[in-house]
Amino acid sequence: MNLDLNPRQQAVREQARRIADERLRPHAHDVDFRERYPEEGLQALIDSGYCGLTVPREYGGMQADSTSACLIVEELARGCPSTAALLLTWAGGVMSIAGFGTPQQKRKYLPGVARGELKLSFALTEDHCGSDAAAICSTAVRDGEGWRLNGKKAWIGNLGRADLTVVSLKTDPDAGSKGVSSFVIEKGAPGFRTGEIYSKLGARGTVHGELILDDVRVPDEALLGEVGRGFAQMMHSLDFVRLLTAAHAIGIAQAAFEAAVEHAKTRTSFGQALHRHQTIAFMGADMAVDLHAARLVTLQAAAQLDAGHPLGTQAAMAKLYATEMATRVTHKALQIFGAWGAKKGSIVEQMYREARVTEIWDGTSEIQRLVISRGIFGR
Repeated sequence: MNLDLNPRQQAVREQARRIADERLRPHAHDVDFRERYPEEGLQALIDSGYCGLTVPREYGGMQADSTSACLIVEELARGCPSTAALLLTWAGGVMSIAGFGTPQQKRKYLPGVARGELKLSFALTEDHCGSDAAAICSTAVRDGEGWRLNGKKAWIGNLGRADLTVVSLKTDPDAGSKGVSSFVIEKGAPGFRTGEIYSKLGARGTVHGELILDDVRVPDEALLGEVGRGFAQMMHSLDFVRLLTAAHAIGIAQAAFEAAVEHAKTRTSFGQALHRHQTIAFMGADMAVDLHAARLVTLQAAAQLDAGHPLGTQAAMAKLYATEMATRVTHKALQIFGAWGAKKGSIVEQMYREARVTEIWDGTSEIQRLVISRGIFGR
């Protein structure tokens, strides 16, 4: 579908598509099937400069506008969802450090992130709370001139691979969301270790699991931003991450759609190509409309963010519509393939699983509806 992109954004999109086709797609099935880290994809991100996608230019990054960032993530997800998911994992950490870090923290970390030398993770969720983020129990307690950290995090992305992890902890257990603070913890800190690594339905090339904090001691310089402002900092980053998640879902759906269209052109049934049967043709039409609508909602929200306008409701709309759209489109794509679509190794089988995960992470569909309804009713 044609979009109103400026020449720079069009060039960005075309470059990302080439990288997806030439460097990500050839390895995407193996990454998913063997549940292995997308090493080839990571190298492609490093070579292209995409590791610095949201890092400010003064620290060597691309400082991509939100529209360009969404276009890049969509195309990369179309090639290899696990590789694209790395950028989602890093985006929250970059936004937190760039937006709230001290000048020393920015100079110390951001250039390495931009070069792909420092890999990031973002740790918020715990066993008992995902959507209710303010209910975290892991703590940070003053200890001399530093802090002592204890607790366990769950569903943490890029686990064990990250050189830096932005961790949200309770510094005042009685203050609810106003008692949350953020810290930057470097890999190798004593007591900072991984627990169980999860096997997952989708994004199988990313590493998700438990992060253990066992009397981890960090200096005061590890505090990111102000004490008690960690929840607000997290929400600031999350709106942007939700946009990228919407783009990620669109890329997944686009890959399944393209495969289904090609299959419907080449597969015959009852003496004619599948797409000659109205039921299949109409499924294709519905998929195309769904994709186009999700892309427009997402890019409109990205344009609003680039213009400096508040984003909360629009980001929630984009995330909600795009991720649920991806599940619908991949469902139809698998249906068009029939039994061959359900076979391991089929791209539509993989994308069907990949799409379902996007409805859950970075805020479930129910949370997005809560955000949107509050915007409607002024709560």
